[in-house]
Amino acid sequence: MWRMILHTELGIMNYLLKLMSINRVNWLGDSDIAFWTIVFVDIWHQVSFMTILLLAGLAALPREPYEAARMDGASALRCLIYITLPLMRPVIIVALLLRLIFAVKTFDIIYIMTKGGPGIATDLVSYFIYRSAFFSLDIGRASALSVGLLVIVLLLTFYLYKYMRSPN
Repeated sequence: MWRMILHTELGIMNYLLKLMSINRVNWLGDSDIAFWTIVFVDIWHQVSFMTILLLAGLAALPREPYEAARMDGASALRCLIYITLPLMRPVIIVALLLRLIFAVKTFDIIYIMTKGGPGIATDLVSYFIYRSAFFSLDIGRASALSVGLLVIVLLLTFYLYKYMRSPN
């Protein structure tokens, strides 16, 4: 669907730009724009899940700290900074961790929209591993890259877990 929306000649994005007297943009064919287009589409796909996750965390917050803060005369901004954010810290870290894992494994969007192109502008790690394994037939390199990526994600997960469990 995004390929249709971003099509250079027939896409609705370029149609809207044309209505505003702006030149057409080659969203997926220009190496300077293609990467940021893929980033935007990936973020668009994940916003709803992250929003639901954070809203669930907000709904689970206890009301007593807010009532006590209101009785002490705290403003809404101070409640946000000193109550909401510290209480939401575990949920925010889990959301960041999930988003990090989803970003690392982004393959489908790249494969469907650009196949790593133009050139190597959108050739992210997961797609590079795929190309190494199935086009270059370099299974050893692809396996090593996959294990390296797994180690990096595990280290980041461990760091975020330690950060989430620390008292401050």
